[in-house]
Amino acid sequence: MAIVKIFFTVDIHGSTACFKKFIKALEVYKADIGILGGDLSGKMVVPIIIQDDGSYLYDYMGEKILAKNKDELKDIEKKLAYMGNYYYYMTIKEYEDLKAEGKTIEGRIDEKAKKITLVSGKLEDIFREVVTERIHEWMEYAEEKLKKLDKKIYIIPGNDDIPEVDEVFRAHESDHIIFADLRKVEIDGHEMIGLSWSNRTPWDTPREADEETLWKMIKNLADQIDDYDNALFQLHVPPHGTLLDEAPTLSDDLTPSVSEVSNVGSTAVLRAIKEYQPLIGLHGHIHESRGIQKIGRTIIVNPGSEYSEAILRGVLLMVGDKKLKNYIFTSG
Repeated sequence: MAIVKIFFTVDIHGSTACFKKFIKALEVYKADIGILGGDLSGKMVVPIIIQDDGSYLYDYMGEKILAKNKDELKDIEKKLAYMGNYYYYMTIKEYEDLKAEGKTIEGRIDEKAKKITLVSGKLEDIFREVVTERIHEWMEYAEEKLKKLDKKIYIIPGNDDIPEVDEVFRAHESDHIIFADLRKVEIDGHEMIGLSWSNRTPWDTPREADEETLWKMIKNLADQIDDYDNALFQLHVPPHGTLLDEAPTLSDDLTPSVSEVSNVGSTAVLRAIKEYQPLIGLHGHIHESRGIQKIGRTIIVNPGSEYSEAILRGVLLMVGDKKLKNYIFTSG
């Protein structure tokens, strides 16, 4: 079996800069294929408010700009997209109506921390619109570039991705873009399963399950594999109790500690790695836990994430027959 060079990255959270760097990385590192794990959705919608005189007010994180027309906001739009944020043009009344819903326009409110429960409203509708629109733009960009490079990418969402993104990925499937969630795919002689779901988190994200349900989902996929010695497990959440799942400990009000860490990965994923012993486990979810480790014969890896700075963290894997020949962590 020939060596296949795989470039893997994860947790780019809406950053257009990171997505374009991912596509470029296939060429720069001479990778045969690319794997993009979840989470792909951003977290924040920034309002650009249309004033009564037709001008536009942008007021975010201490930066306040009053623009005469949309053209003057092109750099703002680009900056927000590159950082992983979204923008949305709205009237003063629309903005006031959103605030009246009781939600934060600058992001999806943390209901657990605030100990309140809010019903779905207009903000969620806006969020679905901007997330799916950006994913659609990414897929069009990728198809054009990948055709020229004659390369393939395999994509799964993550626990933070809304269900609606799945249909966007499916609509753009081609010879160059493969949606790999909840299925087994073939990668140059290697079987790979993909799973976007995670164990429970404090944030009540769209794709979470208890450990027993998560185990059944993984088992259903893993049982389809014929050759575990050459298999890749693309499971968004890392195994519990490893170097890959250490996150800052949270207080009761969900404030992260600056000195203590906790293992927050999945026991179901750990069980699957131990029982099936695939060649490689590809994980993300915990941005701070960039690293590589061995569990039995399986090598597990998390490239980490620094999307908010428009920095793409990745790992180049040189995979041969029943062996990881070499690897290189990348950042840029």
